[in-house]
Amino acid sequence: VLLSDGDDNARGISADAISALRARHIPVHTVGFGRERAVHDVELDDAVVAPRALADSRLAAKITFHQRGYAGSKVTLTVRDTSKSDSAAQGKILASRTVTLGADGNLQTETLMFDIGGAGARTLQIAAAPLTGEENTANNTLTRVVNVGSEPRRILYIEGEPRWEYKFIRQAEQDDRMVQIVSMDRTSENKIYRQGIADPKELADGFPSRAEDLFGYQGLMIGSIEAGYFSKNQQELIHEFVDRRGGGLLMLGGQFALADGAWNTSALNDLLPTTLPTQTGTFHREADPKNGTTHATAELAPAGVDSAITRLVDDPAANAAKWKKLPYLMDYEDPGTPKPGAAVLANTITPEARKLPLLITENFGRGRTAIMATGGSWRWQMSSPLGDTAHDLFWQQLLRWLVADTPGHVAASVPAQMLLDNGAVTLTAEVRDPQYNPAPDARVEAHILGPSGASALVEMTPVPDSPGQFQAAWSAPKTGAYLTEVTAQRADPNSGTVKELGRDVLTFQRMDGVAENFHTEQNRDLLERLATQTGGQYWKPADLGKLAGAIPFSEAGVTMRETKDLWDLPLVFLVLLLLRFSEWWLRRKWGIV
Repeated sequence: VLLSDGDDNARGISADAISALRARHIPVHTVGFGRERAVHDVELDDAVVAPRALADSRLAAKITFHQRGYAGSKVTLTVRDTSKSDSAAQGKILASRTVTLGADGNLQTETLMFDIGGAGARTLQIAAAPLTGEENTANNTLTRVVNVGSEPRRILYIEGEPRWEYKFIRQAEQDDRMVQIVSMDRTSENKIYRQGIADPKELADGFPSRAEDLFGYQGLMIGSIEAGYFSKNQQELIHEFVDRRGGGLLMLGGQFALADGAWNTSALNDLLPTTLPTQTGTFHREADPKNGTTHATAELAPAGVDSAITRLVDDPAANAAKWKKLPYLMDYEDPGTPKPGAAVLANTITPEARKLPLLITENFGRGRTAIMATGGSWRWQMSSPLGDTAHDLFWQQLLRWLVADTPGHVAASVPAQMLLDNGAVTLTAEVRDPQYNPAPDARVEAHILGPSGASALVEMTPVPDSPGQFQAAWSAPKTGAYLTEVTAQRADPNSGTVKELGRDVLTFQRMDGVAENFHTEQNRDLLERLATQTGGQYWKPADLGKLAGAIPFSEAGVTMRETKDLWDLPLVFLVLLLLRFSEWWLRRKWGIV
């Protein structure tokens, strides 16, 4: 018999637990306590924020919530940085927006954009301002942790022809200290102009032909240049750059790009987020529009509404309107049909009113790929009013997306950064060698620093059947934030000396007494499902008087039934013998015998 409100902090009852109860013939009778529905309450269900970011990045907080009793009312959502404050009320407000609440009980999602600031561990408080008469305000706030890195990312950008798009993309990134563009521009058949190189030897021999040279970058941009420019080995290297290295690949439109550059028959065809057209002639360059003539424009797609890449204005409606008002595109290209796992963030509206995908993204292997099917976005800068930052902001956000999640030789993670009422945490690290192949023979350690001087050195062990994967179980003893640095070392097979492969830093936080403030209504559905699937019954407290009589004896696995012949029991034999002797004694006493 289970007496509960059905509130579950472990994300449901597993099918294995149900099967074990049924196998042992143990019916669970549930008795539900607590109110099944709140009268006046706003509750945050989730807040999704990237656990890692580059310094000075613009992030999105996707907030999911529901309410009862306040349909049509307005509530203010905020994101605060409380890293240096003792309470959420004292934290710095990073974003704030007032929204209108929907129907009672319906999940509602809003996205707030904010600047994360400089490097370091950030503790964010995402909150909905309490409303008048609200019964439970403790469920109006969620905490999230973001680890902000300071290591710059480098993108290799190769162009097949001098064009305005090349110039304006480089200009957009000039003020971004976290993203550096190293570029190769083919100015003639056998001449390349290099910019942004770290030393004279970099790219001196052209596009890299070795993994150790290409894998030093975190992102790769390929402009208007045909697939045949790259050797078969280089094409395979680009494929491995995304799949094995985990880098980002962005393909741009142009007269020698995509299908017009024969990329549809190259070794990289499966990398791309679209199925490229089989024919050529997919690139179109528009003349300057005259009076009464139409031209190609950009329009935000549904998937781009909540994307940090395409958010030019914080308000979603204003952002969609901003995209429609962007200057026309100087050219556009048909990128083909988006693949099932791809996301179309923006569309091109052609002069003939056709809608073609403009910006398409997709995850591939350990990395990510994208197509920007134009080489004419530079018009957004040239034809916009002075001070309009739309062009620069778009390209900065797109290129940061391209490289922000590119892993190093060690990539550490935890299942959840917020440990609620339980300090148990599983640390995981993926370790790669200098060529980014799995390194199963590495020695991996986690150095943990916590509140009040708490510290630990935990050795991580290999995960069976997962080469290069290491794990360790640990428990945070106190509430507060924990900083963990994972290092990997390996002995050099030639010299025998131990060399460091890499290191990574992550943060997590333990908070007690928080989970019970959420989902305080009785979860009758869970209790009824548990009872029904195990052969039991759901009961209300008022009906408990009938419970004892309704519970039958069961064939539970905790008992064992054993059957024996009566003659095998000595006590029964003695009783029968005594009865036979008593009959003889009575007959003799009565003179019958």
